[in-house]
Amino acid sequence: MPSVRSDTQWLRWSLTELTVDRVALWSQGNEAGLAPTTAKIALITLNQVCRFALLEPGEKPRWKPGRVAILEGDDLAKVLDHAGPHRPPFEMLAYTGLRIGELLGLVWADVDFDGGILHVHRQLSRKRLHRQLKTEAAEREVILAPALMRLLRQRWLASAHKGPDALIFCTRDGRGLDYRRVGDVFRAAVTRSRVRKAGRLSLHSLRHGSASLLIAKRLDPVFVSRRLGHANANVTLPVYSHLLDRREHGELARQAFEASYAAMASASG
Repeated sequence: MPSVRSDTQWLRWSLTELTVDRVALWSQGNEAGLAPTTAKIALITLNQVCRFALLEPGEKPRWKPGRVAILEGDDLAKVLDHAGPHRPPFEMLAYTGLRIGELLGLVWADVDFDGGILHVHRQLSRKRLHRQLKTEAAEREVILAPALMRLLRQRWLASAHKGPDALIFCTRDGRGLDYRRVGDVFRAAVTRSRVRKAGRLSLHSLRHGSASLLIAKRLDPVFVSRRLGHANANVTLPVYSHLLDRREHGELARQAFEASYAAMASASG
């Protein structure tokens, strides 16, 4: 009986035989319609893609995204001071933990001014159109601090678009904001603030800062998970486990070192 390895090799050979003629025709078409250099680059790119696809899972290089830094406290204040007209949406991201698409998709009907609650049930797409959230867990109610309620009331009073279905954060003509433009403004604010972190500062840093604040205040990880719109705490814990460890063990470690230092100083005296 053939081994799994030999079966895999046979399948690779079969696929290669089936596609080689099509690749040849495709390459000939490129040579006829494209500049010689462009046609050659296309063939080289296809070759690299095919080589990667034929690698065994363990042979494929593993890519790890760069760590996103947490933005909070004094550093957050410095960045917000350089945000200009975009300060309100940045403040909302920092103190609600919303994703940028969720924030930009909010309309006035989503705000419960009496209850101090924000209803998150859809997001704004890259084409600046409403669409469903990625998961059912992302649909949630977010409790707002009084300061954020005041911010929203002031924005509603100053807005030219007050209808229930009008976007809270929009252009002058009421259209949705381009999330890429918002990201550019945030990065410019970070640059002007001269805030430096071990990790990449992005809009997601505001979301991380929101979670970090709640964890530092000893809120239940399950509550934090629901507020962030994660499916369950098992999604939240791996991301913020280091913060939980610091919260739970940081003070105990501090006390232990302080006692040890005092004992050492006493013995030395």
